[in-house]
Amino acid sequence: MKNLASERTRLGLKQAEAASKLAVSPKTLAKYENEPASMPGDFIIRACRFYLCNASYLLDMCEERSLGTAVLQ
Repeated sequence: MKNLASERTRLGLKQAEAASKLAVSPKTLAKYENEPASMPGDFIIRACRFYLCNASYLLDMCEERSLGTAVLQ
């Protein structure tokens, strides 16, 4: 299972529910779940905030979902 769909499943959401929360249509979310590279930047940011994970994870570039910690100077 790709990571975007995995996160939705982890929260127990149906595709239509997640699509509504992420401000896209269910058809669009289905496309993004099957083709992560097709996600536009604004959607990636919303999804990262909603699922509390990093962009690389949602784009299936890594298996670590953690946001980690950042030190701002």
